[in-house]
Amino acid sequence: MSAEKIQLPDFLLAELYKGSLVELDTYNAEAVQTQLEEQPLKGQEAIEPLDKVAFLGENKKGVIIIVHQPDAVFLLEEELIFLTSILKACHLDLADIAIINNSRQEVDYEAIKQQLGAKTILLFDVEPSAIKLPFMIPAFQVQKFSGSTIMVAPPLTHINKAGVEGKLLKTKLWLSLKNVFNIA
Repeated sequence: MSAEKIQLPDFLLAELYKGSLVELDTYNAEAVQTQLEEQPLKGQEAIEPLDKVAFLGENKKGVIIIVHQPDAVFLLEEELIFLTSILKACHLDLADIAIINNSRQEVDYEAIKQQLGAKTILLFDVEPSAIKLPFMIPAFQVQKFSGSTIMVAPPLTHINKAGVEGKLLKTKLWLSLKNVFNIA
C-alpha cells in the first residue's frame, strides 16, 4: 500500500494535530516512494545504499527514529498514530524527527550522523549492529556514543499491545524516553 493512498478521517487528523498542522514543503513523497520502490525488500536481494537517506519528517531537532517495517514505506498507519502520541508526550512532533525504515534502505550510523546531524537515535526492532554500531545495547538502556544518545526498544507493535505485557513495555519506554529527553 502506498503511503500516498492512506486516507485518515478528518476527525483523526484534527486530533493528531491539535496544536498545529505541519506542512512538509521539503518532503517530496513521490520521489522518495519511487526511489524506495526501486529497491527490493530485504531477503529478495541485497539492499544498496541510497545516495541520501530517505526519511519521513523534517528532522528539525536531530531526533532519528529507525524502524524495521517490511510492509510499509516508513511506518504502518497504526504504528504512526502510536508513535505520534509518544512524540507528543515528549514535546515533539513529526517536524522534529526523521523516521527511517531500515527494511527498505541500508543506513549506517556514520551516514545518519553526517547527513541528518543525529543527536538522538531511537531504534525500534533494530539492533545497533544493523546501523554498524560497534556495540550492543540492552532494550530501554540509554547509551551515549560519539555525540549521540541512542536507545533500543522492541517493535512498536509489541509496545502498543493491550494487556499487562504492553503496559509494562510502555512503562519501560516512557522511563527511558524521560531520560533521553530530560523530561521531569
